[in-house]
Formats: sequence, structure tokens, C-alpha cells
Amino acid sequence: MLTAQQQAVVACASNLKRGEILKVEACAGSGKTATLVEIARANPQTRFLYLAFNKAIVQEAKTRFPPNVKIFTTHGLAYMWYRYTYGSERLHTISPGFKAIELQSLLPKASPKELNQALTAFRQFCQSGHSKVPDAAAAVWEAVQDGRLPLTHDFYLKLWQLHGKPRFRNHDCVMLDEAQDTNAVTLALFLDNDCSKIVVGDRHQAIYGFRGAVNALATLKADYNLHLSYSFRSTQAILDRANYFLQRYATDRANLHAMISKADPTRLPGGQAILARTNAQLIKQLAEATEHGRGQYRLLRTAESIFSLPLSVLALQQGKLDAIRPECAWLKRFKNAGALTDYAEDIADTELKSCLNLIHEWGPQLPTLYPQAQHLYGNQQATIDLATAHCAKGLEWQQVTLCRDFMDLKEEFKQLKGKQKGARLNPEQFEQELNLYYVAVTRAGSMLTDFSPNNRTFVRRRTKC
Repeated sequence: MLTAQQQAVVACASNLKRGEILKVEACAGSGKTATLVEIARANPQTRFLYLAFNKAIVQEAKTRFPPNVKIFTTHGLAYMWYRYTYGSERLHTISPGFKAIELQSLLPKASPKELNQALTAFRQFCQSGHSKVPDAAAAVWEAVQDGRLPLTHDFYLKLWQLHGKPRFRNHDCVMLDEAQDTNAVTLALFLDNDCSKIVVGDRHQAIYGFRGAVNALATLKADYNLHLSYSFRSTQAILDRANYFLQRYATDRANLHAMISKADPTRLPGGQAILARTNAQLIKQLAEATEHGRGQYRLLRTAESIFSLPLSVLALQQGKLDAIRPECAWLKRFKNAGALTDYAEDIADTELKSCLNLIHEWGPQLPTLYPQAQHLYGNQQATIDLATAHCAKGLEWQQVTLCRDFMDLKEEFKQLKGKQKGARLNPEQFEQELNLYYVAVTRAGSMLTDFSPNNRTFVRRRTKC
């Protein structure tokens, strides 16, 4: 049974003319994908293209949508275009990306800071909707183009946006899901066609700004704007907490639609999860889990994805270069750990600096924790999942525990509003932290245990701040 809001979305989508855009703001657990499925079922003669955020969403969507919907990621479409246009030879050696230090042979006279500036300009251009390569990115762009540097996923996506026309000519309507996590190049691809368009997402689940994502829901001008504010996942007690923090701190709080629970108590999600904000806290939870018997825990990310860089940096510190993992071979370019630390400071590499802090706290225990973490990944006997909030996005559990490392939103907002010198976050970073907490809270169906500083703020919300 569709709600009145869902029925309005289906009706509007069914009457879209070519070139028109319908934007749907859908809160956490509002059944946005189910609504898109109903749109496709209500219009069996319409040829839909559904653009998903990642492969996992694609695989799930293929089990739900009717045959008149083709389902891809934007990278998947760009990959096929590149293979058809340029052949498949270079696709066998795609790089996930570069580190600034790996550009030394290309720009031998450049300082680490200058190398990072060139790399940043290249990444920003690949993620942008612009058509002209900026001078700062030209050397890296040309090196990738002529094969002196490996092909990257961002590069062939950008190349498709620049040269792959006409696009979507075999479709009548394009659906863009998780629009809050798109980037400018994907948005340009989505808009540059004469199909009707449906863009769906939750602007408050935008948590990938550090990857260059832009919140299309906040910037895109649409012909029709509708909302899905009923949650089928969470009880009202959970939503009240999420509503409170959004209404108090979100930049668009004057236009917020409060979330209302439509959850069926007999059909709430099951299971338990412990969610951390950072990998460092996740590793701490792993250490505590192994002390209490690891059999009941399951790690949602591979141990390699969490430990590969820290273990490789630890190997560099210990002078054991052979122990550096292949995916971190770039670390061998540094003479010692001190040079790596200086490099991280010079280019303000937050990931690397976080890793160095992690080693400072957990270094001696990492080699022991790593094999234990390997056993926890995919543990089928587990009853409690361990994950970061970023990894948990799109998932749900009956019971969720939030770790202590989520930022104190009240304190950060006070510093930001007062423009204090000690403020750690700019407005965009604060919004990302608010969204991350919102995502974490709304993973819970009926029970939330919150050890973060925000719990104190929520409990005391009736007193004057």
C-alpha cells in the first residue's frame, strides 16, 4: 500500500514530459527505491534507465525492478563506452588512483606540495562538469591519456562526459538514485540529454564530501519538487532524535519536513550493530570484541581495507620494506617514517595523518589484531555487526550502538556560530558531521544506545542551552 506521498510521486512521474525533472526528497527508510519500482510498474511502455551509486545497489535493484528498466552505475556505462571506443587493453590495469609522491617521475622538479596541487587539480577536473582541462591538471591528464600513467576510473568517466555523445538515446526517462552522493561530472551526464528525469535522495545523507561528492538535491533546479517524509524503518522515538538534531543544526532547517514513523512493529529490521565514526575507533572496538569472545561479531569491511595502510606504514617505521603491501608500494619512495610524516604535513593528507595517529595509539597491537579481524569479516555465526557509519549507509538493524567518537554537534556548532579561533570545522565540514550522525541514528529500527556526546545534548534538550 503506497502512502499519499508515494502516490503523488508515481502520478507526477507518469506525466513527465521529455526534458522535465522531478526531484524527490526522501528521508531515511522512506521506501524511495520501492517508489521508483512502482513508477516503472505503472508505466510499462516507458524505457527507464536507473543510475545507481555502486555495484551493490545495482545487484539489489536488478532483483526488484521490472524488465522495462535498465540498471547501471555511471562508471559501468562509461566503462562500456571506453571499451567500445578505445578497446580493452588499458582496462586490464586500471588504477584506483594516485598518490602525489607517484608523480615524481612525471614532474621531477616539483616539491611534494606542488605534486599534490597537480594531483588535486586532476582529481577536481575529473569530478567536475567542466569541459576544459585546467593548466594545473594538464600534465597529469596528458600522462594518463597517452599511457604514461595508468588509467583511472575517474578518468574514463570524465572522458565519457566530454566525448561520449549521444547518451541515453535508447531511454525515455533516467532515474538518478542517491543523488545526494553524486558529483558534478555525474550530474552533468545525468542532465545532458533530452529524456525526462527523476532524481531521488536525502540531502541529509550526504556524507561523501571528502570524495568530491556534491549534493545534487540542494543545487538542482527541478520542474516538480516532492517529499517522502514517512519512515518505514524506524520507530518515532528514533526519528524524534534525528528530527531534533536536523531542526537544530541543519542549514535548511527552515524548510525541513519532520520525519514521521510508519513502521510496522511486526516488520522492523532485525540484528544488532556497533557503529563507529572512524577506523581508529573501529579498531578499538575490534580489540574489545576479541577480549569478550569474537564469535558473536562480524566485520562488514574486509580486514585488508582497514589494516593495509596502517600495517604498511608500520613496516616502513620498522625498516621492513618487504612487508609493505603491494597496494601501498608508493610508501617505498620514502627514506624513513620521518620523511613520510613530513610529507603528510606538507600536503595536508588527512587520511595519512589519521593513519599515523592510529599507529601512534595502536601500532604494537596491529599485527595481532589483523588476523583476528580477518576471522571476523563475513562471520556467519555472528549476532553483532561492526562497521563505520560510512560503511553502514544503506543498511539497517533493530538495535544500534553508536561509539563515543562522533563529534559533539552542540559544541562544534557553538564554536562555528561564534567564529571562534578554536573551531575545528568549516560550515561544509560541520554539515558532513551532522549528516553522518543522522545516518548513524537512522540505521536503528527500535533501539538506539548512544555513547556519543550528542546523547547528553538530546537528553537535556528541554533545558535552556
